[in-house]
Amino acid sequence: MNPVNFTQAHLGMLLWAVLIAASFFAAAQVSQAIDPVLLTALRLLFSALMFVPLLWFKGSAPMTLAGLRAHGLLGLLLALYFGSLFEALRYTSAVNTGTLFTLVPLLTLLFEGWLLPGSSQRQRLLPMLVAGAGALLLILKGGAPGQWPSLYAMAIYALGCLAMAAYSPLSQRFKARSLQGRSPAAMTFWNMLFGALFLFAASLASGGWRSAARLTGIDLLWLLYLALFATLATFWLLHRAIGVIAPSTVISYIYLSTLFLTLFHWLWLGQGPQRAEILGVALVALGMLSLVRGSRPGRAPA
Repeated sequence: MNPVNFTQAHLGMLLWAVLIAASFFAAAQVSQAIDPVLLTALRLLFSALMFVPLLWFKGSAPMTLAGLRAHGLLGLLLALYFGSLFEALRYTSAVNTGTLFTLVPLLTLLFEGWLLPGSSQRQRLLPMLVAGAGALLLILKGGAPGQWPSLYAMAIYALGCLAMAAYSPLSQRFKARSLQGRSPAAMTFWNMLFGALFLFAASLASGGWRSAARLTGIDLLWLLYLALFATLATFWLLHRAIGVIAPSTVISYIYLSTLFLTLFHWLWLGQGPQRAEILGVALVALGMLSLVRGSRPGRAPA
């Protein structure tokens, strides 16, 4: 059973959207001289360790071999996503990665139709397309005219986006089977622990671990911020909402992140709204309102 209700799940995802918006810029602050695989491994490990006291005192459902396999697969998807983000940010901007990430909800809807048949995907397609179009209008204006993003960076990050799109539907499928009864905290802990282990192994194999000597105090502070707010908090909120609202609706909150990024440019950077941005805000609001109204309890499969 999921301990939160419909309203709490959506409010949590609203906070998720704010944290995701901030994460694109925070990730870009970490030194590019450090191996991105090692950085991601540290980020996931820090996040997992923060859950240890909670799990120690509250306990969790007994672990089975099938459960370990499920967590291992979900951890691998996390490793692919976060590793691709850090690698892509070496060659392209946060704006470009943010733009590509707007495709994740639509990809999630496709995975949901495959892994969770009968969850009324068709009625969510049009609102998601509307919100996605608005998000693209908001975020594409951040790129410099005439400049194309690195093909390598976008291809690498596209693979990560596919992994992220599969994460929520597969997680919900496992929750109904081998991970039944697992709390959001336990789900987050085990998935991130496995993700960190995969990435540490890759870093050892590639020799990237040697770049740890270049880590500065500022880098560690940014990693701790990302671990606490952009990783631990967001994935706990994600697992908290999965099962109450459909996975594709959950991840569609990324569209609100683009809206928050735009508000930041308007309010703090003093950039006046453009016509495309005003239209984008309206489309995001319209699409998300329709998605929320169509995600009443009982629509998503348990």
